[in-house]
Amino acid sequence: MSLDTALIGHWDSSPFDYGVMEASELEFLDDGRGSGTVTNALGEDVTEFTWHCPEPGVLEVRDEYGGVERVRYAVAPVAPVHATDPVPAVRFEPSLFFARDYARICAASV
Repeated sequence: MSLDTALIGHWDSSPFDYGVMEASELEFLDDGRGSGTVTNALGEDVTEFTWHCPEPGVLEVRDEYGGVERVRYAVAPVAPVHATDPVPAVRFEPSLFFARDYARICAASV
C-alpha cells in the first residue's frame, strides 16, 4: 500500500471557504488511517477512514461504512481567499468531504 507523505498531516478547508457556514477538516496519518470532519451550524460529523495512493496523484479513501472514494489531488502552495501569501494546500477533484481546497494546518506527529 503506497502513501504519499505530502498528504500526511491536518488539513482545513476554512481558509478557502470565506463566507460559507460549513467547513471540512481532514487528518491523514502515516499508518494509512485518517478522519474527515464536516462542521456546520447544526454540529459536527466525523468519519474515520483508511487511505492509500494507488498511483501518483490519486487518493483512495475507504470509510468506516465500507464506502470507497477515489479522487485526484495536487499539493501546491495557494493563496487563500483574502490573503496574499500562499500556504501549503491540497486540491481534490472531485471534492472530498464536501470541499475541494484545503490548507495544511500542521504535520501529523504520529
